[in-house]
Amino acid sequence: MRAVVARREDTRLRVIGKGETTLAGGAVVGGLVVDRAAVAAALELALAPAEHAQRAERLLVAIDGDDVRTYHTSTSFEREDSASPVAIGEVTRATRDATAAAARSATVAVEEDPALRGVATARLHDDVAGLWLDGRPLDSLVGHRGRLVQVRSDVSVAPLVLSGAAVSALEAARRRGSIVPGAYALGRLLGSSQFSDGGVIRLGTDVTAVAILREGRVAATRAFGLGRAVLEARPDLVLSDARVWADCVLASLRGLDGLPPQRWVFSGVPEGLIALPQALGEVIGEVRGGDVEITPLAVSLVSRAYGDVPLRADDLVAVGAAALGAELYA
Repeated sequence: MRAVVARREDTRLRVIGKGETTLAGGAVVGGLVVDRAAVAAALELALAPAEHAQRAERLLVAIDGDDVRTYHTSTSFEREDSASPVAIGEVTRATRDATAAAARSATVAVEEDPALRGVATARLHDDVAGLWLDGRPLDSLVGHRGRLVQVRSDVSVAPLVLSGAAVSALEAARRRGSIVPGAYALGRLLGSSQFSDGGVIRLGTDVTAVAILREGRVAATRAFGLGRAVLEARPDLVLSDARVWADCVLASLRGLDGLPPQRWVFSGVPEGLIALPQALGEVIGEVRGGDVEITPLAVSLVSRAYGDVPLRADDLVAVGAAALGAELYA
């Protein structure tokens, strides 16, 4: 478990503290908190060094699991007077209405998802992912002139049992906070920096999480229940297992418009499992009909964040969650 404390400074995120600890085996399975007391204790241990300089005012916990979903919507509004500059009140109304529309779309999508049919779910996180005016992406619409406003929104949803277990672990640690998908947090951080188009793979203990980025936006997130623990337990079968794992990554992308990305980065892959990204490159290369670039995730790709403490690639999910908590993209 990793924790960071950070604050927003203009358009960048400054990480002022971090901590990490090892979770007991079986304390979290597939993103589901099984041993609340163990997770709460680990959270306290990780936060202690992270908060040495400043106690966190807002807490976001990043989780990934099979049935965690992030839905992406686009809502358009036509202005009555395109000659006048956009006022802040217009932006506020547009983003509020777009968030409500995105929530309704996510509700419909959950009802139509076979894996979630009949499963009680909870909205984890709502976020404005981009603002456009007459086809132009803008950091702020205020003061610009145009007719068609487009708000792109992201809504994350998870089974209630999963989100509720995570919240209960926070309460056991005497903390209050909210939950965000880890793949989404990492994807937003990279998409706003130097990795605006491509695929991101994070190999966890028992889950593989995937984020697809297009034009700086998280276009899709996926997760499936095959992680490092099972693969490391079969060293003699690593080559055949790598192909199966790569096929699972590709299968998780079914329904995604267009071809899989040509560029990929990965994290959480130990040296003994380096055959995994190699197999993924081969599988995606077969689909694309050409070479695929796949490299380890590097901290240097993240231009929107920097640290008073040394940061590693394995810290970037926590940094991504901190960026959302600090409203870095607002």
